[in-house]
Amino acid sequence: MRLKDLAPSLLSNISTGIMALNRDFDIVFSNPACEQILGISAAKMKSSFFPDIFSYSSIDFWKLLTAAAEEKEVFSISNAVLVTAHEKIFCDVAISSFSLDIAPGKKAPEPPRQESLLLCEFKKVSRERVMEHERQQESQQNAARDLVRSLAHEIKNPLGGLRGAAQLIQKEYSHDSSLYEYCNIIMEQADRLKNLVDRLLGPQKAVPAEYGNIHCIIEKVRKLLLLDISEDICIERDYDPSLPEIKMDAAKMEQALLNIIGNAVAILKENHVNPGLISIQTRADYCVSIRGRYFPTVMKITITDNGPGIPPEIADTIFYPMVSRRAGGTGLGLPIAQSIIAQHHGKIECQSFSGQTQFIIYLPLSSEGTAQ
Repeated sequence: MRLKDLAPSLLSNISTGIMALNRDFDIVFSNPACEQILGISAAKMKSSFFPDIFSYSSIDFWKLLTAAAEEKEVFSISNAVLVTAHEKIFCDVAISSFSLDIAPGKKAPEPPRQESLLLCEFKKVSRERVMEHERQQESQQNAARDLVRSLAHEIKNPLGGLRGAAQLIQKEYSHDSSLYEYCNIIMEQADRLKNLVDRLLGPQKAVPAEYGNIHCIIEKVRKLLLLDISEDICIERDYDPSLPEIKMDAAKMEQALLNIIGNAVAILKENHVNPGLISIQTRADYCVSIRGRYFPTVMKITITDNGPGIPPEIADTIFYPMVSRRAGGTGLGLPIAQSIIAQHHGKIECQSFSGQTQFIIYLPLSSEGTAQ
């Protein structure tokens, strides 16, 4: 077999789905594995506009393909959710750019030319792997949260004694103005540390069973943030008005959304992104796995910003306390938001690459879920 005949044979027999797109994002090639994974024939895919073959995708393919074409990098997304006209698919997706030498026709005297193409790779993953990944993440986050809470409790006890001692000294030597002021500083710093510890411990009260409209909460947060942002940052809304009310603690849900959206605003400001864009979208989603149960219908809140993305070295730990991608950040906003969403029986996911970060909140529309 000649070497040039080997490539088609390899592409036809590998288990990874391979698809090539031109710079207009039209599909020019797909191998048999790609047909099998996506459940779409090669003839139907040929010359189709790539983003149109999915009725839903957890990936912003337009943004990802544009970034791959411009930056010549490989972008990888694990456990992506793709929905075609036939089924819902869990895939690992990789997108990159490459150049192909195109030979001229027999009568053409000009040399071979190069055509720039985009390569999409799909590797189907089982639901069991997705669920195992969720369980591992939850276990790691719970372990980190329990450790921090144990440390926080140990810190609170001596802080109380420290503040009490400063009060006694201040009372005993009230005539000494300099000593009185030093005691004030001790008490102020002890109070500051106590507030930090309280935030580390996070909200502990049970969520009251009161129905509320999530869009009212989002609008309240949006209007609050608009008071502190310049014209360089825009907050877009794309709400689904048909979504029903859900049981929630309105104050806690406001805090969770304020932590996430406010964090996006701060990132855009610090990195001088102009124009800065934050998009808030609400939709219904179906058959979603949350903490070991499948829910037939959930509310999905997607918060997307066009900032620099999350650094790879902290991408797996952003929900851990004291981990922050912001200069001077406390690293408590996301863990507190996650704790609040968990109290509402939901979950938060994050997907990020250069030029885009997306937080996705899932909240069950009913308490009836099926055990996995």
